[in-house]
Amino acid sequence: MAEPGVIIIAKKEFVDHVRSRKFLLLLGILLVVACVGILNGIADYHAEVKDYDSFRSIISASPPGESKLPEYLTLKPSVLLVFNKMGTLFVMIGGILGIAMGFDLVTREKESKSLKLLLAHPAYRDEVINGKALGGISAIAIALAAVMVLSLALLLISGLVPDGLELMYILIFSAVTFLYIFTCFAISLMMSTACEESGRALIFSLVIFIVLGFLIPTVLSTPFIMEKVIGPAPEMPQALSDQVLTSLQKSGTGSQKNDLTEEQSREAWSRFKEQTRAYGDRQMSMRDFQYFFSPVKNYEKIVTCLTDPTMIRYVVYFTHVETQVQTIDSKGDALTVDTFYMPDLDFDFSGILSMITGNIIALCILPSVFFGLAYVRFMRMDIR
Repeated sequence: MAEPGVIIIAKKEFVDHVRSRKFLLLLGILLVVACVGILNGIADYHAEVKDYDSFRSIISASPPGESKLPEYLTLKPSVLLVFNKMGTLFVMIGGILGIAMGFDLVTREKESKSLKLLLAHPAYRDEVINGKALGGISAIAIALAAVMVLSLALLLISGLVPDGLELMYILIFSAVTFLYIFTCFAISLMMSTACEESGRALIFSLVIFIVLGFLIPTVLSTPFIMEKVIGPAPEMPQALSDQVLTSLQKSGTGSQKNDLTEEQSREAWSRFKEQTRAYGDRQMSMRDFQYFFSPVKNYEKIVTCLTDPTMIRYVVYFTHVETQVQTIDSKGDALTVDTFYMPDLDFDFSGILSMITGNIIALCILPSVFFGLAYVRFMRMDIR
């Protein structure tokens, strides 16, 4: 029984990829980057374990009955910290790999005038574009599998053995890394169908990658845009400003009288904290919104949640509200009060999975959109 045309084309594209100098060079760079990331991660892991042991010894020596520490301070460092460094390096290297694998898939055929000859054979257009995409994806999967095997081998050689749950996280990390590289591949494949020359396809692919990955999140995160979308930060009431200033001043010169009773003070602080919490929730919603447009930010958040979940409080869910107090201190300077809001997070498997489910869905949607555009463009292409 004859093989479908899409399989034949996919096999040809896969063989062309793995035999090309470009793929071998990129694979070599990827392996070197993985080795550097893993070795640096192992060093960081041992340093984290040492700090954790010192911290636990101090806590055990402290008097009993003290307030319970936050959960993120009591988490033991995981072997997954090793993959945090590798994930950071993959943000750029993985994106470049995906773009390099797809920017000339169609333009190369146009420039060599072989696309018309290819379509003259008993092969439908959808088989050609699907076969080319499948061949490129297979080559990316092989490269990533080699990287992960090397990473696990270095872990075992260094004496670090992941447990069952950590292996599950590593598997998710590998799948998410593949989705990220596939997204960049889909961007370049789309530009390869839209452009007539490989050089232009490469340039436009890099431009889209930079705009979606870095420019849009940076613009949306600026204080001006943030304030226009979610409103200004809550202002501390003047009575609370005077109370803060009074408590901070060391001398009696210029001190303010506190006109609030204890009950009024608690109610005022409670209202202000609730306003800060609501503002922090709007900030997090704004961040989550921009993640749906940025494969880079999606990937960074997922990798942080999987490999170093305690840092997610500061990388993603850390909300900073700066309030300019109207009261002037004794030196004539306006007093600025920083209010920080961090929600309670669960660091077990279900809690981490709930934090990244939306981002994983976004990483599945983004390549589908770009590949869909490439498919439509190729099917309507005028080939002469």
